[in-house]
Amino acid sequence: MEFTYEFDWSVIARHEYRDYLLYGVAYTFIIAFFSTILSILIGIVIASGRLSPVKYFVWPCSAWVGVARHIPAVFWILFFYFVFPEILPDSLGSILHSWGSYALLAGIVALSIDNGTYVSDILRNGVLAISSGEREAAKSCGLTSKQQWVCCLLPLATRIVLPALANRTIHNFKNSSLCMVIGVTELTWATQQIESLSFRGLEATLVATIFYIVISLIFGSVSHKMENRLNSCRYSAKDVLNKPSLSVPTT
Repeated sequence: MEFTYEFDWSVIARHEYRDYLLYGVAYTFIIAFFSTILSILIGIVIASGRLSPVKYFVWPCSAWVGVARHIPAVFWILFFYFVFPEILPDSLGSILHSWGSYALLAGIVALSIDNGTYVSDILRNGVLAISSGEREAAKSCGLTSKQQWVCCLLPLATRIVLPALANRTIHNFKNSSLCMVIGVTELTWATQQIESLSFRGLEATLVATIFYIVISLIFGSVSHKMENRLNSCRYSAKDVLNKPSLSVPTT
């Protein structure tokens, strides 16, 4: 079978199409950045609730995770864009519908909630992975509860969750493309516009694909270097007892 498509890369260089791609890249970074930050905050809150000794925090947080992680990300996007304004009072709903940036906000909130559910599981598992011996060693040092976490337990948990958290962040970055379903002018939406206007969408799609691959590889490389750095300077809570030079902040 002969491949007869003739590439015309000059399409990408045309002013109007180049602007589509540049704006698409900018919106992709905006969505990915803010949704990642918000999802980490959401994940911390949910994970803290699930780890709380108070059962009234544990039950709702666990129920939320059990339900939310089975809902596709695109459903969250459609919900916040189409349904959420309708369940608000008419005045607020009309304001959201008339706001030109509401699609962008809806996409960020939706991806934050979707990704935050998985982040909470990662953080919770990281804390639970700390052995009882490490916890007891931290207590035996005479540290306060805050010092135990800051000096011993959090560094250990960070090293444990970093690989999974990095993979989840890359996944969330790629999920930004789902916002095209509500008209957010991110990169995938831009490639579709170029296809509909020029009938030369393959060139734009290949450029977008390379962009996603390169950014994902860069982030993966950075996270891998961070992981190696943490592993090279790691210490356990038990080491505190044997390292008098280790500085512990006092209250």
